[in-house]
Amino acid sequence: MKAYYSTDKLLREASPPREWDNTLLCLPGKGGGCDRSTYWFLRGVVQKNTPPYFTYGKAWQDALGAWYTTDGDIATRLKAAFATATRVWAEDGAEGSGDNTLEKLKWLLVFYAAEYPEEHWKIVIHNNQMELGFCYPLRNTGYFLAGALDGYISWSSYGLLDLENKTSGIYLSDSFIAQWAWSTQVTQYFWGLSITLGSEPFGVLMNLACKRSVTDKAVKEFQNSGSVPDGAFSRSLEKRSAYQLEEFEKESYLVILDVEQEWTRWNWPKARDHMHCSGGIGKSPCPYRRLCLQERPFYELEEPEILGNDLAWRKEPWRPWERGNKKEEA
Repeated sequence: MKAYYSTDKLLREASPPREWDNTLLCLPGKGGGCDRSTYWFLRGVVQKNTPPYFTYGKAWQDALGAWYTTDGDIATRLKAAFATATRVWAEDGAEGSGDNTLEKLKWLLVFYAAEYPEEHWKIVIHNNQMELGFCYPLRNTGYFLAGALDGYISWSSYGLLDLENKTSGIYLSDSFIAQWAWSTQVTQYFWGLSITLGSEPFGVLMNLACKRSVTDKAVKEFQNSGSVPDGAFSRSLEKRSAYQLEEFEKESYLVILDVEQEWTRWNWPKARDHMHCSGGIGKSPCPYRRLCLQERPFYELEEPEILGNDLAWRKEPWRPWERGNKKEEA
């Protein structure tokens, strides 16, 4: 997929993406999102400033990568994790706010190291990193499903498992943990790892962390007693059956076909659920909501009106799954 299409005409003349990761599949209305926001995403319009929550998630994943791939004692591994998190934060140039700050992320890493100083499993390393990208054909179609696993592990008692590291801005309640049973992202990663391995993995280990657990009180209690705050972390196992994988493939193709049809209709309707626009608990506001309030057809908007002060063109093509296939520098 190109980095961006500067005019509506250029996008209309292009074809729908051939490679679909979970982000792309969740954008259209049939994927649970909004067709209009799909249009702007495919045009290559992105937020001008990286949201702090996005940087936090990326820094957390990369910091855990450093934690698990660095040899030495806890202090040495934490030092590597801190350095990685600091680098990612600086590269993104995000301005931290609320729970999404570099300082609070570092404290969550300290809590994590105290909670999980040792593991019963080992990370499988590829090209000196945890992440593993994949892009495989969607059977009986001309499309591909792609993604980047946070990593996968070898656990002698169970076999191979996908490891998914998630941070949450809300508490790790039973309902939050239960949602992963319906997650298409988890299913897509299970699907991708199955093809990568050539056999079914044991499951997906959800490695969950709560950003809200880092409070002044929690930090003081940890400094005084070394106690990790309750509810800071949770782990759960997700599995997928052959039937669920087959159903996932069919439903993914239906979403893609719906986007294909938009190239004929060229309507791209807005979401009927206002929460997609304004945001809500655990959901950020749509970055394109300003464009939907313009009193003229979306396809007539020109570059100055589109970008304004808050949006920009995507700098690189949308292929995040390639991030998990970087080759080690010689």
